[in-house]
Amino acid sequence: MCTIFKIALFILFNIASQLAFAQFRLIVTSLPDSAQVFLNGDQKCTTPCRLNYYWRNAEDGELLFEVKSEGYESWEQRITKKPIDFDRRERVYLEPKKLDLDIDKNSAPISFDKLIVNFKDGKELGKKVKLDGTEEKIIWRGSIKIGNEVFIEKFYEVVSNHGFNSPISENAKLFSNDSRSNNQLPRYEIGVQITELTLNGREVKGKDFGDGNILTKHKIDFLWKVFDKKVGKVVMEHKNSSEFYFRQEFYQNIEYNVNIFENALIKFLQRDQFIKLVNKGQSDMPLATTSSDKSMKSISIFTPNIPKFEKLSDMIQYANTACVTIVTDRGHGSGVIIDQSGLMLSAYHVVEGVNQIDVKFSNGLTLNAEVVRSDPFNDIVLLDINGEGFTALPFFLEANSSPLGTEVLTIGTPAELELGQSIAKGIISGNRMIDERFYIQSDISISPGNSGGPLLNSKGEILGIIQRKISGGGVEGIGFAAPIDRILEQLKIISD
Repeated sequence: MCTIFKIALFILFNIASQLAFAQFRLIVTSLPDSAQVFLNGDQKCTTPCRLNYYWRNAEDGELLFEVKSEGYESWEQRITKKPIDFDRRERVYLEPKKLDLDIDKNSAPISFDKLIVNFKDGKELGKKVKLDGTEEKIIWRGSIKIGNEVFIEKFYEVVSNHGFNSPISENAKLFSNDSRSNNQLPRYEIGVQITELTLNGREVKGKDFGDGNILTKHKIDFLWKVFDKKVGKVVMEHKNSSEFYFRQEFYQNIEYNVNIFENALIKFLQRDQFIKLVNKGQSDMPLATTSSDKSMKSISIFTPNIPKFEKLSDMIQYANTACVTIVTDRGHGSGVIIDQSGLMLSAYHVVEGVNQIDVKFSNGLTLNAEVVRSDPFNDIVLLDINGEGFTALPFFLEANSSPLGTEVLTIGTPAELELGQSIAKGIISGNRMIDERFYIQSDISISPGNSGGPLLNSKGEILGIIQRKISGGGVEGIGFAAPIDRILEQLKIISD
């Protein structure tokens, strides 16, 4: 028993001695390759490497390991207790440094279009040099896919992290206290083309560190283009390149292509030209006066004189020239001209957050329009069409007193653009108060594209503006229009 006790004591003493005086080893590999490895502030090697150290190297009871590479966030690990394992392995992924960019919180939203690669099958990308000096060509094959979804995800991750507004960052605001609207469509669309891709690998001597013995340099040249949806053309182009070092034989791995893309994207985003573009992009959008603005002045318009119609078909033919289709980069709706100068009414949700507003007439003519003033709460907007001498329709200011059963109609663009200037007839079937707002109820067949179109009587007078409908649950054919007298009051429009 005494002998067994002595043996056990001897073993414990040896283990304690090893822990106190033994040399430990840390094997470090990194992405990107060739990063600098530090111990307590002193550079010891570059990745991949084996770093031998002793616990007696600890300073104030701590060992600090760091991995650094220019343009990347540093990685660090602190050890405050004597290691138990004599060999440890760390696979380090270095993240690109986040830049402090001067991005306005109300900058124009941006989105990603696509990544394009147009290399011909069989294109030589580079060479792999073996230990014996022989070379093997690296060829682009049509079956090799760079991938697209991962690039889209990486794009929105990077732009959001750097403070740019995008559809992804806007969605995140739904769960934050940010008061900015999340309905603004992206004004700038960014596309990128890979114009050149170079791969050169070299087998290196030494033991395998777990990443392979082929040191690879991967370089990609990019052409970035920025498309402005408001003006309908490319407003900026920029060329840059990015390179990456790693140790892996399967150099087509998507992981490395995305890392190179990320580095090039960050270089692009920090360009002064691009930052000024997105910061200015929102400020040069026409700002509409809202009904909540106490300084909003009244707008006077002339009541148009229209003929007396003997037949309903004559009225429809005349009114058709004053009823238009509103086409935006979000979709389409309807509207009606109320003044010969080009002022027109529609529903606010038709143009909310859009970059471009086009007005299409029954004769095929298309003109640009801008928002003059709006009332988002009451879903009303006043637009101005470029030009003069338009056919306009007058108001019927006693719409609230129209008896039930009064025949009404609307001219608009239900569902598809090809159905523009469609006529739907019905009657006034009620007057309703919904969400503290008064509506004229009608049984006219209404589709989403009818939003913003006029509710007309048989004389061609505007009773209201179509805004909403009820459908589903066995209920069909119930539409609602905001009365024209309320609209004029809300937008401070005076009819002479």
